[in-house]
Amino acid sequence: MVMLSAVLMSAALLVLWRGLLWRGRSLPGVRRELPLLVGHRGVRGPLPENGLRAFRMALDHGLDGVETDVQRTRDGVLVLVHDGEVDGVGVVEWRFRQLRERVDDLTTLDELLALVREYPGVWLNVELKTLALHDTGMARAIVAALRANGLARAVARALRGSGLEDRTTVSSFDPLALARLRLEAPTLRTAYLWSDEPNVPWPMRTPWPAGWLHVDALHPRWSSVDAELVAYGRRRALAVNAWTVNDPDEVRRLLALGMSGIMADDPAALLRAAHAAAVSPGAGPEHAP
Repeated sequence: MVMLSAVLMSAALLVLWRGLLWRGRSLPGVRRELPLLVGHRGVRGPLPENGLRAFRMALDHGLDGVETDVQRTRDGVLVLVHDGEVDGVGVVEWRFRQLRERVDDLTTLDELLALVREYPGVWLNVELKTLALHDTGMARAIVAALRANGLARAVARALRGSGLEDRTTVSSFDPLALARLRLEAPTLRTAYLWSDEPNVPWPMRTPWPAGWLHVDALHPRWSSVDAELVAYGRRRALAVNAWTVNDPDEVRRLLALGMSGIMADDPAALLRAAHAAAVSPGAGPEHAP
């Protein structure tokens, strides 16, 4: 009887945690009208992606925010690089000085934070770029988990002192990295990323980990978004922000569903598609993603 009571109590607590207690938190520092139009890696094409010039170009075009990828070099510098390797060597193995010689317009997280402070009210999304655990063996997975833990702690420290906590979201495909960041900085808003591509294991092709992590936003690949997902986000007070939407027809479809945000590579094309869908981006009443 005691064992049964304990099991029932545990089950009830899990249901409470995953259900009633999970609600997304707003970002009061974001003062742009939804849906947010966001520059994926700043811009891609005319300038080196994830570079300071790319972020400035996106914001100067009038976008409502920028998205970037963050990794940590061997000597502990937080750099904005998407790919896990540069010249066949992991970013985590390069020292910052060496990496700067190989990556055009290599930008640090601190440099991006300084830039974003010049644009009041815009949103910043920082993705923790970690090694995909399903692509590794056991030994590499353990090393990857330790590195992800260190990355999450370093990003939390950088953001806590930035003055941008109320308009920044930290996202990741890695549930463990998000959990570590949440423990390190409980007030930071988080988002769970997932992809529906067939090479990704089934559990990571769905948003199921999001509730256990109590994230504040869902970040699906554009092809995963339907009316049911958007409605689910609304019931939980969660932002639903899609990546990477470069097809104008898809931009219009997603905006019609009531998305919170759209991330795209080309600011001008995204603005044109939004305009065609009768969406008015830019400054407006406070409405956090």
